[in-house]
Amino acid sequence: MLILAALLLGAAACQGQAPGGDEASGDILTIYGEIGTVDRGPVDPVAEPLFNVFGMEFDAACRFNWASLRGLDQHSIETDFPLGGPARRFSGPLLRDVIDIADPRGDTLIATALDGYQRAISLARVRDHDVILALQMDGQPLGIGGYGPAMLVWPRASDPALADMPDDDWLWGVFAIEIGTAAAD
Repeated sequence: MLILAALLLGAAACQGQAPGGDEASGDILTIYGEIGTVDRGPVDPVAEPLFNVFGMEFDAACRFNWASLRGLDQHSIETDFPLGGPARRFSGPLLRDVIDIADPRGDTLIATALDGYQRAISLARVRDHDVILALQMDGQPLGIGGYGPAMLVWPRASDPALADMPDDDWLWGVFAIEIGTAAAD
C-alpha cells in the first residue's frame, strides 16, 4: 500500500500550481468529520485517490489552500526539531484558528500525513498550547518531499509544559484532519 501511496503522491506533486502560478487553487488541507462548516462535497475516488488509499470517506468537508492559510494571522515558533536537534524557525497559522474555521463539533482531531502516519490529539491540548500549522521553516515554504505541505509544530522551547515532549505529535506532510469524539473509557 505504501508503494501505491508513493506513486499517487508523486503524480500529485508533478501537477504543481495552476497555470499562471495561481496559489489560490489546489487544496492542501482538508478537515472533515464532526464539523459545522463545509465547502466541498464527498470524496471523489477517481480525482482524489489518496483519500481512497487511506480509507478516508466523508460526505462534506472544509478545505484550505495555500492562500487561505496564509491569509490567517501568521505566528512563528523557534524550537528544536527534531528533539535535541538544531533550532529552526517555523511559521504559519495557529492550528486552533484553522480548526475553528471548520467549526468542530468533536473533541479530538486525527491528523494524517502523506505517508499514512496518523496521530489522535485532543482539541483541548491544541487549544492549551500555541501549536502552529507550519507552512514555512527558516523562511522557506515547506514542500512535498520535505516536511510539507504543512506540519504540526509545538512550542516546546517556550512552553514549559512541553519542554521535553517527543516528536510523536510533530506530524509533517499533513494533508487531512478528521474531527471526532473520543470514545469514553
